[in-house]
Amino acid sequence: MRSLISLSARLGCPAPEEYSFSRAIIDSREAGPSSLFFALQGRNTDGHDFVADVLGAGGAAVVSRDGFTGAILEVDSVEEALLEAGAWARDGICYPVVGITGSNGKTTTRKMLAAALSTRFRTWQTKGNLNNHLGLPLTLLNTPADMGMLVLEMGMNHTGELLRLGWVARPNLSLITNIGTAHIENFGTREIIAEAKAEILHCTEKGGIAVIPQGEDTLLQEAELRGLEIITHGQGGDCFLENGRAMPWGIDLALEYSGEHNMQNAVAAIAAAQRLGIDPVDAAAAISKLHPGAGRGNVFSTEDYTVVDESYNANPESVAACLKSTAQLHEKPLAAVLGDMLELGDRSPASHREVLRKAEELGYDSLILVGCRFKEASESNSNTNISLAMDWTEALSVLKRSVKPGSTILVKGSNSMNLGLLVEELKKEGI
Repeated sequence: MRSLISLSARLGCPAPEEYSFSRAIIDSREAGPSSLFFALQGRNTDGHDFVADVLGAGGAAVVSRDGFTGAILEVDSVEEALLEAGAWARDGICYPVVGITGSNGKTTTRKMLAAALSTRFRTWQTKGNLNNHLGLPLTLLNTPADMGMLVLEMGMNHTGELLRLGWVARPNLSLITNIGTAHIENFGTREIIAEAKAEILHCTEKGGIAVIPQGEDTLLQEAELRGLEIITHGQGGDCFLENGRAMPWGIDLALEYSGEHNMQNAVAAIAAAQRLGIDPVDAAAAISKLHPGAGRGNVFSTEDYTVVDESYNANPESVAACLKSTAQLHEKPLAAVLGDMLELGDRSPASHREVLRKAEELGYDSLILVGCRFKEASESNSNTNISLAMDWTEALSVLKRSVKPGSTILVKGSNSMNLGLLVEELKKEGI
């Protein structure tokens, strides 16, 4: 249990009546005794409208305006108070904290590392997609007291965000999966993306560890400047993938996750786990038991098709990797339902054309393209059987009438394209 009076001292606001809380929430419907509600202002709702409900349920609240009585902390900004509260919770953690970021593979690598660490330590990790300026401090505030490791996923789509999250999390070990072009619309160049990812290294505790991709000079320079112990992963690095084996340990990788890119994520996770005290063989064994979640590489069969569900988000690197792994692991005929990739800025037309060229190069028999960006890109491609759809429902209809029975179908697209709904329909209908 945590003291509301102690938190008020950290936030610099008047001390309320004594109250002990064990969980922090931003959804008033979860309120109850021992809960602390942060009354955030959203696009459509204001948390202040529900403070009375929280107090009536026996909870406490952090607010930014007066007019409330009871177990209340009154602050200038609820959002900033949540971040400060997360940093306050971090101060009480005396065991290693891991921060994971990267353009692709953050969630998968976080799950892999947490599984490996759990073979020896009680390990807590980010739940779901709580990896932003709201989710990360909530995770810190809600980490049980009896843990021995904490693995935090840290997302970003603008410069400065990882500085903000890193200041709260202060990881002892930071793992960066890769540098790609996700959200490049908000950055301009890949080099600026690398600089933004390096912010997590700037916030890593002195004497800490940096597990970074080989060949990324910007990351290497920041890690050296910070005085971190450096472990590189990838071809030519300290640890790497070679013919399906995790090197330098010589461990054969047998994953439920498909694709070489996920095997590379596993190598990085094993390296980080080893540095934190886990035997690499034990780490690999734990990782091998993980099952992919919805939209992250789960493979299932219907009456007519094998479906590779990679529907959770997309950028040029991840789409290319999934096209390649599907082609390597499954026999023809091959098909793909591809949704537009967003936040690519001026690179969008070229990136969508590159994906189509990759699919052609790998021998895909048919493509169903969803969205206006892929539609424009398809006008320059005449060698692949392409069908167009404006949304997932139309794509499903096209798939039913045009994709050959016996095909393997990859489904991949940005979240707003809702291709996960197409996958769910395929599961339900068993077509």
